[in-house]
Amino acid sequence: MTNRYFSINKSMALGLVLLLFATSCRKEPLEIQNPNTRACNSYSEQFEAIWQGIDHTYTLWSHDTINWDARYVKYKPIFESFDQNGVDSATYVNTWKEFTYGFIDHHMAIVLWNPVHKFLVGISPSRNDYGHPSGYKEQVDALKLQPGISNYVEYNGSNSNYTKSIFCLLPGKTADKHIAYLRFSDFELGSPDSIPNEVLLPFKAFYGDSIGLGILNGAADRADVESIIIDLRANPGGSIININHLILSLAQNPYHYGYSRYKEGLGRLDYTGWMPVQFPLPKYHLSSPKPIVVLADINSASCAEMSTQILRDAMGATVIGERTMGATCSLLPSTDVAFDLFYSGCFGDYKIYNEKKPTHPDQFAYYVYSSTYDIVLKDYTSLEGKGVQPDIEVLFDLNSLNAGRDNQLDRALQFLRTGN
Repeated sequence: MTNRYFSINKSMALGLVLLLFATSCRKEPLEIQNPNTRACNSYSEQFEAIWQGIDHTYTLWSHDTINWDARYVKYKPIFESFDQNGVDSATYVNTWKEFTYGFIDHHMAIVLWNPVHKFLVGISPSRNDYGHPSGYKEQVDALKLQPGISNYVEYNGSNSNYTKSIFCLLPGKTADKHIAYLRFSDFELGSPDSIPNEVLLPFKAFYGDSIGLGILNGAADRADVESIIIDLRANPGGSIININHLILSLAQNPYHYGYSRYKEGLGRLDYTGWMPVQFPLPKYHLSSPKPIVVLADINSASCAEMSTQILRDAMGATVIGERTMGATCSLLPSTDVAFDLFYSGCFGDYKIYNEKKPTHPDQFAYYVYSSTYDIVLKDYTSLEGKGVQPDIEVLFDLNSLNAGRDNQLDRALQFLRTGN
């Protein structure tokens, strides 16, 4: 008991020393303020609020290599000079981009309101080393040109007028066999009980009528369907709850993805312990395993990436295409509970993110969209900023798409039909 009591107090003393050292280089004592309610009346106050908010709430400090203290020292005088001398809108935006560039959190976005110039600006500070525009519409057009395609069903998704969830059957190895193709526009399906039937048509064709419980009488489990393509390209993610019945219904067993944690204090490394991230097996699932290909690309993000990893790790799926975006840590987008309960994730004026206008238009408002949870795999490695690597790399080819051929889909069909 004596040794344990001494070790705790020694740790506390060390923490106080480190805290005093960390704050001694600043001009003023560190103010502890709720970053959701902090009023800013100048460029430098907006800078200070965002720097301090990220300092307290950023979930991925243990993975990131940004020298956050050095950036404070460099950029605080610049924003103070904006207060004294003014700044044009382009310089204001570019300075924020330079200051925030390079975070490993690929969910991160920073929205700023400048009451002087009266405009909103959104910044995505994460790295992206080979991004490309989505070829979604061209890929859909190419799919419709596939020889032997049948049972085609589509529904416009929630993201745009042309983003669709799609089901169809494609020829398999022999004339009497098929490949079931399902493309997710996103993971925002919600509760099937509350969704109009036409939205569910592609999913009902694949899963059957009991979609909320998994696969029951759907095409995926028919004897003539010998293999499956799950197309997650350009899928931005959505609700992690959808993974339970949409992805795990293709498995044979419950799945342990890895572990998660969140912040429990204001210190950069004040984390909870690791908690298991597990997915139950739905009531209805594939009666026996089938070969699966996942199509993924650099625009596959969040739940689409987790699903890609799950399909490969739990079901032996082959991933074809490109590495995914690297936004694998989940979040709570509203600021109502994130800081008060977790000390991590999003903070600021949610109205400028959600409604595109500030609560107080005369103030320098901000909103920082960032991961609430640090999520790692079973071996405690992180995919954040790295993404899921493909087993067979096939890079996006716009020229091929414009000619009516989807080279990534073609490679998936070749693999399932020939094994090569």
